Amino acid sequence: MALALNRTGVVFKKCDRANHKPDSNKACAVDTCQHTCSNVERCPHAWTLRYWADGRQRERSFKDEVRHGRTVYGSGRKLAQDAQLKLTVDKRAGDRTFADYSKAGKANFGDAAEAFIRRLPVSDRSKESYLSTYGKHVKPAFGGCTLAQVARDRDAVLDLLTETMADLSISPRRQARMIIEGTLDEAVKAGKIREHRIAGIELADNGTKHDRTDFVFPAHAQVKFVADGDKGTRGAGICVWLMRGCGLRIEEALAVAKADFRENGTILRVYQQATRDGTDAGPLKKRKRGEFRDIPVPTWLWDMAKDLPDGPLMPGNGDRKYQQYGAVYERFMNAAGKAGIPKGFVPHSLRHAFASAMLSKGVPITDVAHWLGHRDVRVTFRIYGHLVPSAAARAITVLDEEYAEWSKSE
Repeated sequence: MALALNRTGVVFKKCDRANHKPDSNKACAVDTCQHTCSNVERCPHAWTLRYWADGRQRERSFKDEVRHGRTVYGSGRKLAQDAQLKLTVDKRAGDRTFADYSKAGKANFGDAAEAFIRRLPVSDRSKESYLSTYGKHVKPAFGGCTLAQVARDRDAVLDLLTETMADLSISPRRQARMIIEGTLDEAVKAGKIREHRIAGIELADNGTKHDRTDFVFPAHAQVKFVADGDKGTRGAGICVWLMRGCGLRIEEALAVAKADFRENGTILRVYQQATRDGTDAGPLKKRKRGEFRDIPVPTWLWDMAKDLPDGPLMPGNGDRKYQQYGAVYERFMNAAGKAGIPKGFVPHSLRHAFASAMLSKGVPITDVAHWLGHRDVRVTFRIYGHLVPSAAARAITVLDEEYAEWSKSE
């Protein structure tokens, strides 16, 4: 026996004269009455599904379909009845909000994605990275779509992640996937869409080489000018040498205090990074508060820092504990331009120079990965693998040296 349901709402046509009640319809007095059709089965007006949801009366319209140039009368009523049944089932399911998905799902996906990124519990730098990935890749594809359109178009998302972005490394593709899936997850939780089809997309690490446009290694005198400046140019300060000598990120360098140097200045403990506005410091990138890494300090760097006052090496002004990222970055780039350093040189280039110096002299890449703060050595190898000396060449040198010593032992 078929299950009978007391359906939610009512399906009707507003033009149906059978519903005409002139005594109670004041609109009739000004000739605006909607009840005009005697044969609603073949009139051009849409069928209406009227129902209550979240304490409000709502309506949805369904027109008869046109197939091969001919109107299929009654098809609109069938669509309305199907929607009515679906609403009834959803309302009785009890495990989801009975909401007007048809309207909420029309909200712009781009606006929702940007709001999702702004609310992420990550550092300002990470948010900028997500916003960059969104602006370059996700927005052109889906920025003008509705939440409902993206939620059901798995093929389009797959095309973006596996074809359009195929030449990129795994990191931006993972970011794009997280932005799309996270935005839709939040939309489901907020009752804006019922569900989505984007979950479970697997991404292969295609091993695409790292973009090396910022691998610019200027002369010592040029780096010194970036740090110190001259009478007409203000340098970026000692953070330049912290990045070059210890491989720090710029936010990490801005947060270093004299007390962070340990064991007579031979070790630098890095455990925080400055906020962009310089008012405070937070945990390291992708680390919990309290996590740290110890980095060996070259003698020349400790010589620069040991006679500085206690406290932050890059102190801020007024209420700011540290110098502002934007101001330091502007001074850095301005001085770099005046020093004649080739295009592509940015603060991160000094971090690359640190890694290059270590790897070119045979320091194990696992140690370099730790000092750089990479949780996975594969990240280090993907970025700096081309700087690692040839294993075969090193083996030949070792064997030749070993043979020279061994052959003399007779």
